[in-house]
Formats: sequence, C-alpha cells, structure tokens
Amino acid sequence: MIKEDSTGNHDISFSCGNAEMTNGLETYVILAVFGEDCPANALVKNESEKMQSRFPEVIRRNVVNDKTVADGIQAIRQALAPAVKERIVNKVEVSGSIISAYGIAWEIKLHELTGNVSRYIINWERGELTAEFIK
Repeated sequence: MIKEDSTGNHDISFSCGNAEMTNGLETYVILAVFGEDCPANALVKNESEKMQSRFPEVIRRNVVNDKTVADGIQAIRQALAPAVKERIVNKVEVSGSIISAYGIAWEIKLHELTGNVSRYIINWERGELTAEFIK
C-alpha cells in the first residue's frame, strides 16, 4: 500500500521504526483508520500522531446491522479528526450503508486544502476488507 510517485518519492517513509508521511493521503487514511492503540504510542509526543482507532474493534464484531454501520462511521470520524485539527484537510465526511446480508461499505470524503475532494471506500464483506482510493 506504499505508493511511489514518478519522482521516486513515497507517500510514507519510516524513521527509527516510526511512520512519517511525505505526501499522499492514502496511507494516512490506512494508518489512521486501522491503527489501533499500541505500545509505540508512548513514544509519540503529539496526540494527533498516535494510532488509536476504534474501527478495527467495530469490524471485529462480525455483525452486519445498523449499529455496526453507525459505530463504524463514528470510529472513522474520530480516527480522522486529527487531520482537520492539524490542517491536513479542511473537512472529513463519512457515510456508510449495508450493501448485502454479509457486508457494509463506508465512504470517506476528505476535503483537501487545495479544494480537491479525495474519496475512499472501505468494504467489509464476510469478514474480508477491501479499500479503494478514488481521486
């Protein structure tokens, strides 16, 4: 999931074992939404850089219902709130819906400082996750 652009830059790099963003929001979304609380958080001074998403806990329930959809929306919003606070993006919108008896889809829209809107779709079906990034 680490993308390299035409200049050889990556949208994520690591220093001393810690992830550092260089460009691109795709990896930021993955780390923020799927990064659970971990011992490495003790090494981070800035609260907005800590991984503490509740989204993985929501999908571990393995239940398709309106509560899971709503809890997923709330967890994703909380996970991405630091992006607004730190002025990485202007606004975060999250929606979700049941797509089948076995699946839920969540859509994330990031309103970037440039005016662009990046869309990310997370599909969870039968316990499997897929993510699609739409520019």
